[in-house]
Amino acid sequence: MQVLLHEQLSFIYLTDNGFREYYKPTDALFDACAAGRMLILSPWSYDAGKRHISRADCMALNAMAEEICNQIAL
Repeated sequence: MQVLLHEQLSFIYLTDNGFREYYKPTDALFDACAAGRMLILSPWSYDAGKRHISRADCMALNAMAEEICNQIAL
């Protein structure tokens, strides 16, 4: 992600824990979002108690990323 930010390339960031109310990305992520180079998505709602991502969550996020890439490639 740091290379993408440094090179000012576009990317989609899939996060495992949704967005709390009034969420705002920080620093470089905010700038990339504002410039239209980064899209942040989460398939799940925010959970303040969530501390660890599970293997199942990782597999689900990977499948979602693959599906997004396949749709973009069409």
